Amino acid sequence: MAATEPVNPDPGLWLPLLSAYELTTLPGDTVLRGRLRDGLAVDSPEVRAALEAWPAQAHLSADARGVDVVLVYQIKSAPPARLALHVVLLLATLMTTLGSGALMAGVDPFGTRLLEFGEVVFPYPSRLDFGRLWVGASFAFPFLGVLLAHEMSHVWAARVHGVRASLPYFIPFPPYFSVIGSLGAFIRLKGPTVQRRTLFDIGASGPIASFLVSIPLLAVGLMRSQTTVGPASLATPFVIRFAGEPIWLGNGLVTHLLASLFGPAAVGETLVLLDPLALAGWLGLFVTALNLLPLGQLDGGHVLYAMGQRGQVVTARLFLLMLVPMGFLWWGWWAWAALVYVIHRGRVAHPPVIQPAPDIGRVRSVLGWLLIATFFLTLVPVPIQL
Repeated sequence: MAATEPVNPDPGLWLPLLSAYELTTLPGDTVLRGRLRDGLAVDSPEVRAALEAWPAQAHLSADARGVDVVLVYQIKSAPPARLALHVVLLLATLMTTLGSGALMAGVDPFGTRLLEFGEVVFPYPSRLDFGRLWVGASFAFPFLGVLLAHEMSHVWAARVHGVRASLPYFIPFPPYFSVIGSLGAFIRLKGPTVQRRTLFDIGASGPIASFLVSIPLLAVGLMRSQTTVGPASLATPFVIRFAGEPIWLGNGLVTHLLASLFGPAAVGETLVLLDPLALAGWLGLFVTALNLLPLGQLDGGHVLYAMGQRGQVVTARLFLLMLVPMGFLWWGWWAWAALVYVIHRGRVAHPPVIQPAPDIGRVRSVLGWLLIATFFLTLVPVPIQL
């Protein structure tokens, strides 16, 4: 039964089976952890009967000391989701990304005016023209589709494992201060993660989805892109125009391969003006790489911790140091490192799961290494150059 459904479990049916146990009360859940009595195993009739009668999460893991039992349940129903908030944020982000797409197409739907304070200039809208706003649909919808696929894959994986998760929170941002009109999206896990395999599936699902969606978007978008006049290099072979100003975009291994196969010109020799569909795909791959950084509770941190706790700590510290010299190529790496450091309160190590003993298995381990390779394939050292 999914953890989002109201249940009234009775832990009393498990207590006679346990030699010792402890209860932990969390904001939305209660966690009971104990060990089966000597002589009992996972396939014992009493244990099978308890599992069949238990309506919430139950995780059993056998080791040399016996069988570890973790039960996660809600004493009362979870509060209803604030659906209106998610809808409002999604619509607001649709509005700002439509505005960004329109400005990229050379159309101003906001009647932009400038407010000057000495040498500092602030743009601000004076009106809203919905007809002009919809010019940005060719960018906004595929880009939001990538974000939605990424976040809803996390939600799906969490609910498959019975972990309560929120719907996506989209973050709108004024197009004047964010070329893409958004700062992305995120979900909140509202329940505890018991095993590493659960953590792996939740962390891996988002990058897999955004990668798979972004590849065809970028390929088709490159076929629709055109060459333009301007300096080009292997590091920054692409360009977009925003409010009439050029912004160069960087290159990674996957973007280079796709541009070689589907682009209108040799990569790095002739500047390529990206179609809005190609930009959405490019951003999707960039988002995938950012989320796969092995820091804290980013998706990459989830995956590496699930593959091996000690390896995640060492790798996270190395990558945090690596972002320092990368910041000389693009200052955004410093900002990203500082943001992650602040959000995780100075810790880059992933917090432990409740029951770390069970291995994630061969299939997940292979998939984990493929995701590590995906990070390096999608990494763009110099994402943006003005």
